[in-house]
Amino acid sequence: MQGTSARGAAASAPQRIFPAVLLICLVVSGCGTTCVSGFWNGSVSGVEIGNPSCPLTQASGTVIVSMNAVSTASAVSAALPPPPASSRDIQHIFVTLRGIEARPGIKADAASSGWQELAPDLAAHPVQLDLMAGKGDFPLAGSPASLNFTATVPADEYRQLRFRLVPSHPSADETTPESNACSSAGWNCIVFADRSVRPLEFGSHAPEFQIAIGQGAGNFFRVLPDEVVHISIEFDAASSAFFASDAAVRIVPVFRVTSRSSTREAN
Repeated sequence: MQGTSARGAAASAPQRIFPAVLLICLVVSGCGTTCVSGFWNGSVSGVEIGNPSCPLTQASGTVIVSMNAVSTASAVSAALPPPPASSRDIQHIFVTLRGIEARPGIKADAASSGWQELAPDLAAHPVQLDLMAGKGDFPLAGSPASLNFTATVPADEYRQLRFRLVPSHPSADETTPESNACSSAGWNCIVFADRSVRPLEFGSHAPEFQIAIGQGAGNFFRVLPDEVVHISIEFDAASSAFFASDAAVRIVPVFRVTSRSSTREAN
């Protein structure tokens, strides 16, 4: 009887072990870089796992960015030295976008990691946009009044945006739009009521605008797995600050950022 019981226990052991091994195989087989092989001959079983490190796939969501140029009721004045008042009125603010990025952290600089591209098409097809579209009669050079982009990014809470702009003197291998409303003033400029054009100045920093999404806790847009987040960005000229010299203008822009979520439709 003891021999029969022992043989029964020995035979049942693989039967208890194999489902566990099978479960391991199913779990690990979710990794595309993992190879799993196993055997069971009724009394002996085993499993072999190649490349046991199993990187987890990070969940992602979709972000649709809409950037709107909002017309203002009246021209915006810059803090200029003595020139006539008519030349202080800003009619157009042209910026040439080559990237729109988001980052989970609050404070960052150009060297910081974690930036996610929200407008991947801009790298190959930069666009010149008039932040004050619709004002005056200055030619818009084909600039659209609004932009829309779609990108897939890791699920996270994003608290900062930045607009990467084409530099005033791009290198020969950098892509630029076919036309330029700034002419010899570079690719980012301000046009005044008297049609004088001054380049935008960015100091020693890269030509870009960084935007903190609101102030305090809870001001961010959240990207959840398999959700679509619609981000609307509007330039607020009345709240922005302008500082001009005889040669250039520096702007401290204010943008309004709003978001809403919806479920991503299955293919």
